[in-house]
Amino acid sequence: MSSNQRLPVAVPPSVRALGLCLVLGGAGWLTGFAATLAVEGHLLVVGYRAQTVTQLASSVAFNVVGAGGLALTYLLVRRSGFDREFILEFIRLRKPDRWVLVWVLAGLFGAFVVAIGYQLLIDVIDPFGAGSEGTTHSGIEQGREYPFLLVLGIPIAILLTGPGEELLYRGIIQSRLSETFPTALAVVLAAVVFAVVHFPVYLGSDLGAVLISLGTVTTLGLYLGVLYELSDNLIVPALIHGGFNAVVYLQNFLQYV
Repeated sequence: MSSNQRLPVAVPPSVRALGLCLVLGGAGWLTGFAATLAVEGHLLVVGYRAQTVTQLASSVAFNVVGAGGLALTYLLVRRSGFDREFILEFIRLRKPDRWVLVWVLAGLFGAFVVAIGYQLLIDVIDPFGAGSEGTTHSGIEQGREYPFLLVLGIPIAILLTGPGEELLYRGIIQSRLSETFPTALAVVLAAVVFAVVHFPVYLGSDLGAVLISLGTVTTLGLYLGVLYELSDNLIVPALIHGGFNAVVYLQNFLQYV
């Protein structure tokens, strides 16, 4: 072998898996954002300027194209076609039974316990001083200006946001990571990817507030990841995620209407 020739560098499977999942998470956000811009631009061109119409169309574009579309694309590429049995088993989509309702109701209550517990811990630790608080999700900020958008956000959260994001971040990313890493570590890594991708919606001038908000997202991501593993059914975290967001929208609507 010539001294100028170099052996190819072997990338460890763990690095490849984590890199793929980071790319999938980022690509989900980027494709959803691109679809949102396209929809909003089209509505502007054809003369629809109603805020509610724009919000509805944007939410459908972001969640269906960005999260759901990318997740389905990954599954199709991985199997070189549509393999129904593989898809259902890989994302752990099971037929719901009476226990799913128990999981969802208990899990939704637990999600608020986790979120409130995290905020109480932040209040005690006060990591950034002066009563550290997180920043507000951009969707909530917009809804406070147009309260009816918060009402519109309730069915969107349950039917689109929860199922769409959980399909991508738990069904695809966490399941893929579980093929390479121990389950507990896969749950943690999936939650980190989930938080990193949410960075743009909390972006603001106060870095401390942004970090606190991302901590909330990470904590809830861990919680949803654990429920996904325990219930072994994607429907459970999908409905809990959507229900949690819906309650937050309703709470803000009642406060700012």
